[in-house]
Amino acid sequence: MNFKKTILATSILSTALLGATFTAQATVVTSIKPLGFIASSIADGVTDTEIIVPTGASPHDYNLKPSDVQKLKSAELIFWIGKDVDAFLEKSIHQVDQQNVLAIADITGVKELLTKSEHHHHDEHESHEHSHDHAHDHDHAHDGHHHEVDENGLTINWHVWYSPEISKLAAAQLSDKLAEKYPSQKAKITENLANFNRTLDEQSAKIKGQLAAYQDKGFYVFHDAYGYFNDAYGLKQTGAFTINPLVAPGAQTLAHIKEEIEAHKVSCIFAEPQFTPKVIDTLSKNTGVHVGRLDPMGDGISLGKNAYGNFMQFTADSYAECLRK
Repeated sequence: MNFKKTILATSILSTALLGATFTAQATVVTSIKPLGFIASSIADGVTDTEIIVPTGASPHDYNLKPSDVQKLKSAELIFWIGKDVDAFLEKSIHQVDQQNVLAIADITGVKELLTKSEHHHHDEHESHEHSHDHAHDHDHAHDGHHHEVDENGLTINWHVWYSPEISKLAAAQLSDKLAEKYPSQKAKITENLANFNRTLDEQSAKIKGQLAAYQDKGFYVFHDAYGYFNDAYGLKQTGAFTINPLVAPGAQTLAHIKEEIEAHKVSCIFAEPQFTPKVIDTLSKNTGVHVGRLDPMGDGISLGKNAYGNFMQFTADSYAECLRK
């Protein structure tokens, strides 16, 4: 009797181990979570999606761990932006087979959809506002590298996961790459892509309707990451303050922010999860402005089908919550 049990246990164990080794290798690895929302929708039911930058960490100052490098080396497909925001991957990515790498920056049609801003460029010349200028330097130190600037001195916005159009192009390329890896699953991958596009269109229509009431309300952000979302859904960002979230702003910076808020009759100012409550409290006390929160990494959103649409809806809800006050 025991002998039979042992045989059975061994066969169950070996099946489990075989299954485990099989899934461990079959992975799409993305640099940051929002790209994981796109990837996991396309790879749903085909393979796993893993993310390098963990919840709560910022890609701007992330350092790869040995386990991350291992993850990249064993990945079937690496999906990243290829510029700026996830530049922490640059060294390691050159060590893997480029056939297994998909960079959004290299996708046909993306270049035409990129937006540029003079925001950072101007800040560097605002010497009259010393602390603002100083804070700007801090922000760059926090980023760990300078933002990519084009030949006209304009900053290219690489927060491309907030663009429904760019995300659709990325999803299409991802599905092609995945179908090459899993030819037997091609029908499922094609179905996932169609589902991604359809649900995103439905979600976008819903968000446009939801945010239409706030089109004339001005607001400031602390991280100029939301331009593509604002453009897609008709929001009017008044401007952005560049302060290092890790260092409490000085009196001059706060005075400057207060002036701007009053001059533009701004109803809302958006911070992010990494900001210390002290910065937020000081600002709302000093200005009476409503403080909202936006999370460009979507920490609370789960991967899987419709993850990207859920992320965009979460962002829309965060905007509406503050702008409706």
